Amino acid sequence: MGASRRAARSRQAAGLISLALFSLSSQVHAEGPPPRSPELLALFRAADEAMAQFDVGGARAIWGQIHLLEPTNPALCQLGQLDRRLERWVTAAGELSKCIERMPAPQDARERGLHEARHADFAAARQHVGELELSPPPGAERVLIAGKDVDVRHKVYVPPGEHEITAMGPQGLFARARVKIESGETLRLPLTYEVAPPAPAPEPAPAPKAPPRPDRATPQPSVALRSAKPPPTPGPPPPRAGQAGPSPWIVGTGAFVAASLVGTGIGLHVAASDASQEATRLRGEIKDSEQDAIQTGLADAYEQAIDVHERANRLHTWSFNVLMAGAVVGAATVVYLSLPRNAEIRAHAGGASVRVVW
Repeated sequence: MGASRRAARSRQAAGLISLALFSLSSQVHAEGPPPRSPELLALFRAADEAMAQFDVGGARAIWGQIHLLEPTNPALCQLGQLDRRLERWVTAAGELSKCIERMPAPQDARERGLHEARHADFAAARQHVGELELSPPPGAERVLIAGKDVDVRHKVYVPPGEHEITAMGPQGLFARARVKIESGETLRLPLTYEVAPPAPAPEPAPAPKAPPRPDRATPQPSVALRSAKPPPTPGPPPPRAGQAGPSPWIVGTGAFVAASLVGTGIGLHVAASDASQEATRLRGEIKDSEQDAIQTGLADAYEQAIDVHERANRLHTWSFNVLMAGAVVGAATVVYLSLPRNAEIRAHAGGASVRVVW
């Protein structure tokens, strides 16, 4: 009984949806300028057939083609109602909002029914989206939300969550804001241009000092005496600012990790050797029995020998990998200690030069 009642309710709801959409379809048929093209008439029939088979997605695709060929307000309302049933809440809210703004006042009972159905669908979609009323700065050329252009002449609907809004103006001006909005919430957001800080003016170069005039009363040394003076011997270069020795934390961590990996690798190697000896012993017992291991009680011993042999191979592989990792970490630590500070390493690959300062 319960299943039959649910099926009856589903058929009743589908019938109501089909009736509402058929009424809208009839209104679109009535509004268009006669005569219509055969292509449009075929699309109308295909949309009616899709709704008769409860194919809401297919009907939505067909009505999208109809709206492109004949962008009327009833076709837009049809798209909004179909998107609402497909739970495309953001698209449905935008379409139904424009639909309600443009539709005339109802004149009879049928139009009042359509009027109420559109408002009900818009209210349902509105509970799943946030509404933004954006006021861009003067002269703004584009407004983007999450990198996508939006039309600020209408209300903008977005899914709940955080959104980054950017307005782009002339001569590189821009405004940026980040908002968080909940379902059913409305935010009014004025945008203002961000003024970039002025670039610092270059400092004037100091004027060159005039060389002092020699005193005529003081005798000047001869050229021969000046050339006889040996040039000054250059001293060691001063240490660079901020130069420091190797970090004890890096050295200690590298030594500890290397020692741990080497110790683990040795332990795994010992365990692998024990497993190999155990596998050899089991194979020897089976061979000494001189019997068929499959047809006697030695089948379990045969399987055990195979498992032990495979475990020994795995342990050998792990021990080799861990020992290699320990050797690499140890070598990296030694290289870190041996290289001088501020050393430069240059590498050339494919015409590109890479410079690394140690």
